[in-house]
Amino acid sequence: MENLIITKAIVLRATLFQDSDKILTLFSLDFGKISAKLKGCTKQNAKLKFAGQPFCFAEFSLIKRGDNFVVATASEIESFFNLSQNFDTLSLAMAVLEIVDKIMPENEQSPQLFLKVLKTLSLLNNGVNPKLCLSKFLLDVFAYSGYALSFDKCKTCGTALNHNYFLNVETGAFVCDLCKTAECMKVEFPTFSLMRMLNDTDLNKLETLKAHNHTIDQILVLLNANFTGKFGHILKSLKNI
Repeated sequence: MENLIITKAIVLRATLFQDSDKILTLFSLDFGKISAKLKGCTKQNAKLKFAGQPFCFAEFSLIKRGDNFVVATASEIESFFNLSQNFDTLSLAMAVLEIVDKIMPENEQSPQLFLKVLKTLSLLNNGVNPKLCLSKFLLDVFAYSGYALSFDKCKTCGTALNHNYFLNVETGAFVCDLCKTAECMKVEFPTFSLMRMLNDTDLNKLETLKAHNHTIDQILVLLNANFTGKFGHILKSLKNI
C-alpha cells in the first residue's frame, strides 16, 4: 500500500544507485532523518536533478512503500548556492551535514536541531565567518546531545578555572592543571574566553562576534577533537582545513 507524505527536508547526502538513481539521506522537519530513492535524477534533462544535491532544502512529496520512501516531487525552497563558491566554506558547510548525519538516528524528529541547521547554513551562505559558524554549531550540538561544555569549574575537582585551562577530549570537560590527564589539550586564555563567549552567544547574533583567525582556528581544532572523542567519528569534511 502506498502512502503520500509531504515534508520540508534538507539533503544531507546523495549516493548514486544503479544507473540514474540516487539514494538521498534527508533531514526532515516532520520525520527526522530518513532515506528516499530519487529516480532518474542523473539524466541530463531530469526535472528533479536539483533535489539530488547536498544542501538542497525543499518541500518533498514522498511515497512510502513498506519501510522505504520514493521521491514523487520536490519544490526547491533554497539551494544555498553561495556555499559552493569558496572551498573552505563548502568544506565547513559539508561538516554541518556530516555532523547531523552522524548524531541523528533514523526517524527521530528534532525540530530544534532542524532549525539550527537551517540557520547555520543560511549564515554560511551569507558570508558570516565559516569557522565561527561551525564552532557555534558544534557547541550547540554538544548541548543538544547532553554534552554541554561547562566553562566555570573544573569538572573533576570542582575548583574555579583560572589561568590554566585543559579540555579532556574524551569526556568533553574542562579541567584544571592539577586534574589534567594525557587525553587533555591545553587551551590558551584567548581561545577559552572566545569559546565561552561563543557558547553564550545566540545564533542570530553570531555575525556580531569578532576574533583573530588564530583563535578561531584553535577553537575549531579543540571542538573537532572533542566531537571525535564523544562520538567516535572523525569529520572527513575537515581533513583539509
